[in-house]
Amino acid sequence: MEKRDLLIIKYLSEGYKVSEVSKQLSSQHSVVISESLIEKRLSALRKQYQAKTLFHLGVLLTKEKII
Repeated sequence: MEKRDLLIIKYLSEGYKVSEVSKQLSSQHSVVISESLIEKRLSALRKQYQAKTLFHLGVLLTKEKII
């Protein structure tokens, strides 16, 4: 999993919304990423882990001790 994917998941698990994640990444980590690209990355992660929802993805990533 890429660094930006881990950062996206980290901020979402802390309760940030997708629009807020974009702002946090640009201000805290100098990673410029649009909201649509975040949505695409989340979709790819859901497909990779065969998760039906973002909540399900969070559960799967917690079980694998990624977050």
